[in-house]
Amino acid sequence: MEANDEKINAVVQHAQRLCSEGHMASDKIRKKADSILERRDANRKLASEQMARLADQLALHQFLQDCDQLTEWIQEKMIVAQDETYRSAKTVHSKWTRHQAFEAEVQANKERLERAQQAGRALVAEKPEMAPLVEPKLQELEQQFNNLEDTTQAKGQRLFDDNRHVLYEQTCDDIDSWIDELESQVLVSETGQDLASVTTILQRQRDVENQMAQKAKQVDALQGQAHYLEKLDPNRAEDLIARRAVVEQRFEKLQAPLEQRRRELLKKKEAYQFRRDVEDEKLWVAEKMPLVKSPDRGSSLFGVQMLRKKEQSLRHEVDHHEPRVAAICEDGRRLAAEGHADGPEFERLAKELEELWAELRRALDARREDLLISEKAHQYYFDASEAEAWMSEQELYMMVEDRGRDEASAQKLRKKHQNLEAAVDDYAETVRQLGDTARRLVQEGHPDSDQIAVRQSQVDKLYAGLRDLALERRQKLEEALRLFALSREVDDLMQWIAEREVVASSQELGQDYEHVTLLRERFNAFRDETRSVGEERVQKASAQAEALMTGPDAAQAAQWKDALQEAWADLLELMDTRAQVLVASWDLHRFFHDCRDVYQRILEKQNGMSEELGRDAVSVSNLQRKQANFENDLQTLGSAVEGIRSQASQLGAAYAGDKAREIQAREAEVVAAWQRLLGSCESRRARLADTGDLFRFLSMVRDLLLWMEEVVRQMNSSEKPRDVSGVELLMNNHQSLKAEVDAREDNLAACLALGRDLLARNHYASGEIKEKLLALSTQRAALGARWDERWEHLQLILEVYQFARDASVAEHWLLAQEPYLLSQELGHTIDEVEQLLKRHEAFEKSAAAQEERFAALERLTTLELKELQGMEDIQERRRALRRLDDHLRSSGIYEPFELKEMRAREEEQERRRQQEELERLAALQPPPSHEPSAQDRVDAEASAEAVREPAILSGAEGVAVSAAAAPAPAGDGSPRATAAATALPASPGPAAATSPAPSTPPKIKRSRSKSPFGSWRKKKLPVEEETERPAEDEFEGLLLRKHEWESTTKKASNRSWEKLYLVIRGTTLAAYKDQKHYRQEPESHYRNELPVDLRTATAERATDYTKKKHVFRLKLSNGGEFLFQAKDEEELSQWLQQLQAAIAQLLHPQKELSYKAAEERGRQATASLLHHQLLTAKVVYVL
Repeated sequence: MEANDEKINAVVQHAQRLCSEGHMASDKIRKKADSILERRDANRKLASEQMARLADQLALHQFLQDCDQLTEWIQEKMIVAQDETYRSAKTVHSKWTRHQAFEAEVQANKERLERAQQAGRALVAEKPEMAPLVEPKLQELEQQFNNLEDTTQAKGQRLFDDNRHVLYEQTCDDIDSWIDELESQVLVSETGQDLASVTTILQRQRDVENQMAQKAKQVDALQGQAHYLEKLDPNRAEDLIARRAVVEQRFEKLQAPLEQRRRELLKKKEAYQFRRDVEDEKLWVAEKMPLVKSPDRGSSLFGVQMLRKKEQSLRHEVDHHEPRVAAICEDGRRLAAEGHADGPEFERLAKELEELWAELRRALDARREDLLISEKAHQYYFDASEAEAWMSEQELYMMVEDRGRDEASAQKLRKKHQNLEAAVDDYAETVRQLGDTARRLVQEGHPDSDQIAVRQSQVDKLYAGLRDLALERRQKLEEALRLFALSREVDDLMQWIAEREVVASSQELGQDYEHVTLLRERFNAFRDETRSVGEERVQKASAQAEALMTGPDAAQAAQWKDALQEAWADLLELMDTRAQVLVASWDLHRFFHDCRDVYQRILEKQNGMSEELGRDAVSVSNLQRKQANFENDLQTLGSAVEGIRSQASQLGAAYAGDKAREIQAREAEVVAAWQRLLGSCESRRARLADTGDLFRFLSMVRDLLLWMEEVVRQMNSSEKPRDVSGVELLMNNHQSLKAEVDAREDNLAACLALGRDLLARNHYASGEIKEKLLALSTQRAALGARWDERWEHLQLILEVYQFARDASVAEHWLLAQEPYLLSQELGHTIDEVEQLLKRHEAFEKSAAAQEERFAALERLTTLELKELQGMEDIQERRRALRRLDDHLRSSGIYEPFELKEMRAREEEQERRRQQEELERLAALQPPPSHEPSAQDRVDAEASAEAVREPAILSGAEGVAVSAAAAPAPAGDGSPRATAAATALPASPGPAAATSPAPSTPPKIKRSRSKSPFGSWRKKKLPVEEETERPAEDEFEGLLLRKHEWESTTKKASNRSWEKLYLVIRGTTLAAYKDQKHYRQEPESHYRNELPVDLRTATAERATDYTKKKHVFRLKLSNGGEFLFQAKDEEELSQWLQQLQAAIAQLLHPQKELSYKAAEERGRQATASLLHHQLLTAKVVYVL
């Protein structure tokens, strides 16, 4: 791969060169080159991975091989260690010696085991996957080596234990024989005659010393063996000790002669070594001296440089050899100082060597100086030759006469000459350096000083001539370039002027104002650009031509200048003509554009004039203010219209024919649109004024209606009177309400007058104004009627309370007299009987005096008289209601489902009113723990009478009201009154029937045979309880609600989302906290909110609200606005359908009006019936 890298790199470089040169298949070449590089990198990666695996395997196999070799060695040594020949006692000492050597060998090879273990651990640390192969091998090796050590130690111990005596004796004998042999060697006084023999003898001395060290260990071992043998055989202890002492004594005597002989041999060796070293160094200096003193100084620069290199090599060799010479001289002086016999000779030899070495140093320094001087001279000659050759070559380039055939070739020549000239200028530094070198060599007194000076003068002259030729060549090329540049500039200018003349001679005047404006702006920019650029270029070209008129090309330059000036003057004339034509066209099209613009602005103002008249007085005021601002904005538009008229008068004088007629038509169109806009503004201003009056009228009507409703509410919600004084207080309060009504008459009259004034002005909302006037008048009449009705009712209640007071007084009188009448005492004597007769006569007189009071109580009250008079009309009115119901069914004015819905709504309202009435009646009942008093019964009757809401009798069902008053005899003989029972059905049903009323009202008469006072018994009105259920026109469910606006100008104070239970009932939408509250307290709304009236509301999807999904909006007529969120799209559709159905009930105002009229008639008839029957029932109940 490495051998082929060169080929791959060459291919890739060739591909890159082809791509950089823009080869047509560069993409393919680049992809192929990239593919080759990727494949090479992939191969390298694979090769690296394979190499790593092979290296791992190599390390593993090397480790295994080392382990195998160590294992074989251990096995071989184990065989030797297990040899049993130690049992023979013939050669015990030799065996013991071999065994010690064997133990030393085993310990020496323990390092192999440690190296193998280290290699194995390193291999496992680097390659954990090899642990199963390496770790068992290491454990096996360690175990085998431990076994070998144990076996060796055991064998040595056995060998020593079994042959201690023999071993001790043989060891002593061996040491004695060795000492004998050594003594014979020591006694020989051979010291050698030269360095080689001394070295040999000294080596033998070292071997003897090594043997002495080993024998010293054996002698030390003898001491331990002797102690052990003394214990085993005490009888031989003295012999053993004596033998060991002899060996030790002989061994110690031998050490001193050996040490003395070693010192003598070392001194002889040093003397012989010094003489040998001095002789060698002298020979080395003699060998180098001829090279240093050679007279060869080199004949050329290359030769001198080669000699310099040889001199430097020789110097390095001398420098490296100098420490050895110094060391040799130092050894000689040391030997002389130590008192050697040949000391003076050593001093002389050292001195001779130092002098010879100093001479070599001096000769070497002289050689270097000579070579440096020669090198400088030859270097100068070489540089001068190079400079002369280079300048001669440049002169050939400078003497060329070619100026180029065109501007491009001339520029190339000039560029080439600039490079040559730059090179010549740069070469001045080289010439200067040559001069400095020459002057320095002359000053230093070089042997060739004269020759060097002459050579330098030649170089200077040659360089000066080269500079003159370069300057002359540059001037010629610049003149040629100026001529070519003038030619090109003139040609470009003539072409540019021709192109500009094409634009300046254009006849296009534009299709409209924008077009002609664009043409004019472009032409003005074109003219300005042409003038600025052209004048500058023409002047520049003329200046260039004038500069060339002094040269050889003067005629050509003058001709080009005249042609250029003539063409430029023609272009300026064409541009002035074109500018005047465009100005005239621009004025005309600007007029047309202004007309269209003003007309469009008028139309935009006309279309932008809002048709909105406001939803309340505040919005109308805002709209009026906006209208005033709008009319103020029209002032600028009026100025624009006047400008159109002025431009039309100016252009009319300049144009005739079709253009003049078009100008007049455009002017007339703008003026007519302006007049229409002014008329629309006037109409809008008037409508806004009418709308303001309308909302002021509606506000007054609303305030008056609310006030009337409040007054009526005060009449209906006055507290219950409990006695005559309470009734009189209510009558005084009622009179104060009358005074308040009279005080409001002026406001009412002003409101009615404003409404009639609006009708007289034919207001656009005349229908609504009529309805409001009718509603206001009707409500006013109803208020007066209600006041009269309430006043009459209070008078009736007053009479009832007066009757109750008189009846109570009479009853107390009767109760006071009743004990006397019930007394059974008749007297026992004549006197007592007479006394009793007198008392009875007095009682009869007193009763006669009370007769007038009782007669007054027997007279019927006004309430009872009215009840009797009204009972005769009940049946007739009931029949009239049935006929009305049949007529509504048969006439087809209402659809059955509409009748059903109206009946359901009325039944619900009636049921609630009945429930409220019964609750109030129940609240009036006394507690059952005591007998009700007459005053309590009168209070209950008055409270029940205060409930004046009439029952509405619908065609599909009826309200059964029956009243009966008949005395029922009781067990105590006292007359008892039976209360009338009133049945009020709570749920509608087509099978419901009206209970028949008696043809003649029952006559109410008090009995005179008995006292009209007695015990009282009250019966409660039976009320049928029914479980509430939603009416057929109800729709209910859980929704999230958000209150956005309370009115058109006021946002809701709480605009957070709330989860509520909502109920659509008829045309109202009620809110409850949850379904449980709705079922238990349907009249208790969420936060006491009033139900929302849907009759004037609108329901739609809230498409503009994006924060939540499934949201619809409910807008009210007063500007209020609610957002509701359903759980899904299906529930959203159901609620929208139900709300729109509730709103759609009032889409037919004629049907609604007829239904309301019928409803009102039914309410009045039934109200009268219920009113009289309730009064009759309560009176009978009280009595």
